[in-house]
Amino acid sequence: MHKKEMSDLEQTLSALAAGDHYAFRKLFDFYRNRVFGYALRYLKSEMLAEEIVQEIFLKIWLNRQKLSDVSNFGGYLRRLSVNRILDEIRSINSKQNAVLESIKNWDEEDISTEKRILHKDSQAYIEHLLLQLPKQQRLVYTLCNIDGLKQKEAAEKLDISPFTVKVHLREAAKNLRNLLNDNPNLMISLIFAGILSK
Repeated sequence: MHKKEMSDLEQTLSALAAGDHYAFRKLFDFYRNRVFGYALRYLKSEMLAEEIVQEIFLKIWLNRQKLSDVSNFGGYLRRLSVNRILDEIRSINSKQNAVLESIKNWDEEDISTEKRILHKDSQAYIEHLLLQLPKQQRLVYTLCNIDGLKQKEAAEKLDISPFTVKVHLREAAKNLRNLLNDNPNLMISLIFAGILSK
């Protein structure tokens, strides 16, 4: 576990302000997990959290000459991170609201047609997501949630215990949700199309 601040932070920031790549790497290695932790806590997506880390440290590098004016780097880093995370949350909410608003404005015929299209596209995307699961999770998920077998039947077919089937189903659902969390608009579409439950 890292100490709260670097022991030679002032010297590192001075070197970084002068364009020292080694100092930048040192700062990045020490503080990246802190930024990642902030982002993961609020965005619940490792991919988005990693993007936030890259953006924050790119901003620090591009504005490195201003670091000499920073008296509390920990507070400065937290403020940069929180502001960027809030921007991302607003962006996600805005996209979700736009999708929900467009759904509200559809008439019955539009909904029926759109639902068929969404269902077809969503099924194709679910198949793509399933290919990203470990083989056993994919087999169990397909047998139980797509082919409609009961867990006991799936266990017999795969020659594994019902408990193992249950574990694979739980892990597959968790992994699919994690993949879908990176695309909130798609998740709304899948729920609307009846492929996922809320």
